[in-house]
Amino acid sequence: MKQLIARTAVFAVIGALALSTTGCGKKTGGADGEGEAKSFSYTSTWGKEEPQAKIFRAAIDDFTAQTGIKVEVKWMGRKGTDSLPTEMAAGQGPDLFDTGTDNIAKFRAQNLLAPLDDLLTAKIPGEEKTVGDTLPPAAKQASSDEKGLALVPHTIISTGVWYDASKRPELAAAPPQTWDAFIAYLDDAKKAGRTPLGQDGTVPFYNAYWFYSALVRANGAGSLHALGTDAGAWDKPEVLAAAEQVEKLAKGGYFQKSFMATKFPAAQDSFATGGYDLNINGTWLTSEIKPKLPADARIDSFQYPAGGKNSVEAGTLGWGVNAKGENLEAAKKFLAFVQQKKYAERIGTEALNIPARSDVPAPENLVTLQKAINEATAVHKPYDGAPGLNAWWTDIFMPLDDKLLGGSLTAREFVAQGKKKSATFIESNS
Repeated sequence: MKQLIARTAVFAVIGALALSTTGCGKKTGGADGEGEAKSFSYTSTWGKEEPQAKIFRAAIDDFTAQTGIKVEVKWMGRKGTDSLPTEMAAGQGPDLFDTGTDNIAKFRAQNLLAPLDDLLTAKIPGEEKTVGDTLPPAAKQASSDEKGLALVPHTIISTGVWYDASKRPELAAAPPQTWDAFIAYLDDAKKAGRTPLGQDGTVPFYNAYWFYSALVRANGAGSLHALGTDAGAWDKPEVLAAAEQVEKLAKGGYFQKSFMATKFPAAQDSFATGGYDLNINGTWLTSEIKPKLPADARIDSFQYPAGGKNSVEAGTLGWGVNAKGENLEAAKKFLAFVQQKKYAERIGTEALNIPARSDVPAPENLVTLQKAINEATAVHKPYDGAPGLNAWWTDIFMPLDDKLLGGSLTAREFVAQGKKKSATFIESNS
């Protein structure tokens, strides 16, 4: 479940010849006669055996061999970096760290992100292109805020409604483009004795996909985030309309029995083996279920049929540079180096994710989603940035959303309670 919210980047090897596993705050580099750092430190959220770690380890080896700059790296895994913001704020953190779209606001609020706009014009070693030349607009937007480029991405993440084209060729030929067509498909699946939707209902941010997709895909960036900053936003008719779609799903018998009690990854594993027609999930789904898939499976996706702006989600995973680090320029030099096409290609072929470079194809089962992102006329960040509202997201929105999807709240009750509780929250935090 490589979701940014759960794993915090979204979602980065034991050091090779030039690496050492020193403490993340320790700097053993110094500078040569010209003042250039001989090393920089890197703390990663990837475990040493993950594909991403192996890709980045190879890049680090090559970088050290070609520049002489060593990288002091620690491959910590997801939980190993929980204290990273505190360490960085205290001046004890690494020069380079893994992060993602959802964490930009948190790190920026603590003044921990060094400016990276200059990297957009930096030449990629061995290529005629600059870093900026290789990034599609959606990746740049997802990696930036009002202060500029906040992280250098290696992976684009998004959300889709997933199906197996080998079992459901009709979806591959003509995926539903409207809400009515989507419901018609679900009804037909039920009549045929199939379970249309599989849901790991004990994962609140997976449950939130339905309302979030209905609202933001139709109405664009800011429409979900506004619910946590302006209680009056709950009165907009599009909020009720999105909630009514979720209510329809909740009461339609489209999910598996007791779906709200289903523990991850039971539903997505059953989807992989043909137990359910569809599963709404992130781009990491295809790599997570790969071991479960039949040999002839052809997993693909379509966008939630919202209409309106048809905004497409685009988030990124990448690297941030610690504004309080000691060897920033060396870290930034590596970021230009690791953007080489040969490393980006491995994000697609080995990590099975969408590479951030626009000239590198995604794995076959992500090509449709990559195309949707690259051709989108409107894009938004994962969950519309609403998780950045912290307590509102975890204590107000997600519990109410669970009740809506679980069928214990009607759409109108969801909106009424959402407005009331949000108003109280906003007032107490103003």
